[in-house]
Amino acid sequence: MAFRFKLDTSSRKFPCPSCGKKRFVRYVDSITGEYMPDNFGRCDRQDKCRYFESPGRNPATFATTETEQRPPASYHPAGWVNRSLGNYESNSLVKWLATLPGWSWELAEETARSYNTGTTDNGWAIFWQVDAAGKVRAGKMIRYGGDGRRVKTGYSYDWVHANLKRSGELESFELVQCFFGLHLVDKNKPVAIVESEKTAIISSQYLPQFHWIATGAKNGLTEFKMMALRGMKVSLFPDVGAFNDWKEKAIEFRSIADIQVSDLLERMAGEEDAGYDIADYLVRHDLRGFRPNTNHAPRTDKPAEAKFEARFDPDTGEISTNNHSAT
Repeated sequence: MAFRFKLDTSSRKFPCPSCGKKRFVRYVDSITGEYMPDNFGRCDRQDKCRYFESPGRNPATFATTETEQRPPASYHPAGWVNRSLGNYESNSLVKWLATLPGWSWELAEETARSYNTGTTDNGWAIFWQVDAAGKVRAGKMIRYGGDGRRVKTGYSYDWVHANLKRSGELESFELVQCFFGLHLVDKNKPVAIVESEKTAIISSQYLPQFHWIATGAKNGLTEFKMMALRGMKVSLFPDVGAFNDWKEKAIEFRSIADIQVSDLLERMAGEEDAGYDIADYLVRHDLRGFRPNTNHAPRTDKPAEAKFEARFDPDTGEISTNNHSAT
């Protein structure tokens, strides 16, 4: 599905209906190529004006706001996911998760399974994208090293459908992605969005106040994916260096959901922390400080660790502990 009305991608700007500055990007009808009425658009003076009006926010004005332009999505059989959920003893990502402070093998395996994270024959992680209807849209295969980091040399990244097409087992496949972890989302908790699938999995245990889902890429935060979260409260946790891009996306999509953007990492990070994400911060801490009553965490005789506690403010995106603050 593609949206009929989109913000103009050219460099042309118009006077803003609110502040009067010539910094206004208008909406364009992708079918006719014509501009929408001059009140529909976004002022790019994000810190001062913040005017934004989308045709989709005024359904009475237009009979339709989107049209079926994207080919129908292809799906994998659900049985493929179920058969891959195991063999975690050879899954390098799951094995690393089990070594994190306060984690256990049982918790690492349970968390991976809940996120539909499978294992390939050669020990890679398979991140299955399962949509809100339970349909399997894609399977991303990533190779991790023993340190929990992605291997970025040689053959270390693939898609299930691409692999099958190369082998001749699949003729065609229309990839229409959704958020990783979307199958876990309901109305009982707000949603937190990160870039990496691994980060969503890790953060779900440290900060279970949210449903943690992942875009799968820096540019994976799209309008099409966001429609699955219509009307929900959403917090974005961009990687270091991506804050401004995701802040702009939050403004663009604020007619879809109640979106906030955490600048926690941007404020904390030093020059050496390029690409740093919230999981890089969280794994420095013992999980027992965030979930002291978890049944999965191994016992400890260290009183200092047992007394450690962490608190998260979902409104500000700030994490604080009883012995230091990340604010």
